[in-house]
Amino acid sequence: MNSLETDAPHLLFEFIQLGPNSLVVFLDLLPRKNLVFDGEYLKRFYEDTALESIRQELQKSPGAQRYDPPTLYFRCLLSPTCIMYKVEGSSEQGQNSLDQIIENSVSPAAKGVVNIWLESVFKLGKKVHDADAEILLGLDTVIKTKGVEADLSANMPRLFGQELADRVVQAIQRGE
Repeated sequence: MNSLETDAPHLLFEFIQLGPNSLVVFLDLLPRKNLVFDGEYLKRFYEDTALESIRQELQKSPGAQRYDPPTLYFRCLLSPTCIMYKVEGSSEQGQNSLDQIIENSVSPAAKGVVNIWLESVFKLGKKVHDADAEILLGLDTVIKTKGVEADLSANMPRLFGQELADRVVQAIQRGE
């Protein structure tokens, strides 16, 4: 998450391993402004970058399928260039194994998105003025609390059991 010093998008970098040969990949620059109302922001951080070409390249990978998150809230946070793919590898080592797909396709995509994000923070981001800071702070707070809550609510029970997941989500909601 970026600070209020810049209007640059936040980085979403998440991998969820569903099984020994299956991985869900989320790579995105989370917009901090409404892209419909702020065309300059859309152009600066999305249209004038290589995000779309990175997404299209990963789409060509063997075993890559577009992934749709189950929650509409999560989908609303994402940019139009978000990389959301489920990658299925073969169980045998070789050309289409999950390890090979990660090495040849997922890793270069992740590095590309991180490099674009770094450029957006250090070169493209603009200083946030007081009037905009309050709006960004409100949006950032919602993203942190609701986003983390939705993500944890969806994934933690599967990983650690419902009881522990509920306790962690409640602690986050209380600000602990």
